[in-house]
Amino acid sequence: MIKEFNILHLFCGSGGGALGFQQASAEWRGIRAKFRTIAGIDCDDEALEDFENLTGARAIKMDLFTREDYIVYHGKEPPEGWKEVTPWDLRETVRDIPDAIFLSPPCKGFSSLLPQKAAAGEKYQALKRLVTRGLFLAMEAWRDTRRESSSLRTYLAYHLVAKTFYTQ
Repeated sequence: MIKEFNILHLFCGSGGGALGFQQASAEWRGIRAKFRTIAGIDCDDEALEDFENLTGARAIKMDLFTREDYIVYHGKEPPEGWKEVTPWDLRETVRDIPDAIFLSPPCKGFSSLLPQKAAAGEKYQALKRLVTRGLFLAMEAWRDTRRESSSLRTYLAYHLVAKTFYTQ
């Protein structure tokens, strides 16, 4: 028997993380588990094209900044037609219900290579807030769909994640 876990990738970039999840599998008592990528979300057109080519999954263009943080980070107003994403927008666009959500936000704001003064500046603090913004949007979007946890589900998901990141 195969158990598939739906996974959504926020700040998906070109899809390296998604590909790792897709290649991972675990087995317990004759039940094999794996991840199925339901979509990747990013604001970079080229990364989204690469994501689709690499993973075969749907790539969705969405900028997850708040309007205020967009202005702080980019130093200007958002372009015409830009809209601040709501949890409802995320849910309606993704359509499927994720069992897991993987966030891979831009790492510039978290890099120890960034000078401390720059990292403490508002521009990079806005970039760091994308993490909590992504979590907030996802948690609210599927608030009413949380599934009951079972030991099997938890065990399989834990081993899939562990295998994805800690073995090669």
